[in-house]
Amino acid sequence: MNNELNIEDTTPSEEVKPKKKKRLFIPWKFLALYISPAILVFFVFFLMHNYIVKPPLTRDEIMQLITNESKGKSLEKNSEETLVEPEKVTEELPKGSDIPFIGPQHYYHSFTGALATDLKNGSGILTIEVAVSIFMGKLNAEAYFNNFKSFEPALRSAILALMRTKTKSQLEKNNGKEVLKLEVLELINKELINLGAKPEIKTVQFTKILLI
Repeated sequence: MNNELNIEDTTPSEEVKPKKKKRLFIPWKFLALYISPAILVFFVFFLMHNYIVKPPLTRDEIMQLITNESKGKSLEKNSEETLVEPEKVTEELPKGSDIPFIGPQHYYHSFTGALATDLKNGSGILTIEVAVSIFMGKLNAEAYFNNFKSFEPALRSAILALMRTKTKSQLEKNNGKEVLKLEVLELINKELINLGAKPEIKTVQFTKILLI
């Protein structure tokens, strides 16, 4: 009796049911909704690429283009040569020029040392440094100033004599120094004529002036 009860107790009251396997569900509609735009874009890109992008030229085609271009240029050149006659160019050197294509210009020469002297009636002391200019070609200018140096002592003496005729009040006026420049210019050219030289001096500049 007891054995029967034990057997009955060990018997399972309920049978264990096997677990069901989950099936993978693919939402094809949603998947198609996401993939279709990408497919459409790729299709459009493929069509546009084939329509717009041209394949590269082959070697034979490149050589043919180069040959045609060179032939066209040679034909244009020959036609221009037959239609248009070359103009005759006559080159003339500028007047007073020593070197081709270089015209005359201003060349300057400074007197050696400063000129200093008392002014009229002992009104002051004037010290100046003088530079003169000529307008001609370079080679002519060099030759002229080489000869000019031999006249400097006489010109310095004449300029100093002119300076002594001035008073301090005359030079301190607004245009007093400019008037003196013009007078020195006129004086130098006159002295050059007297010394047997050409009066080619165009301007006189005071590179330094001291009035006390």
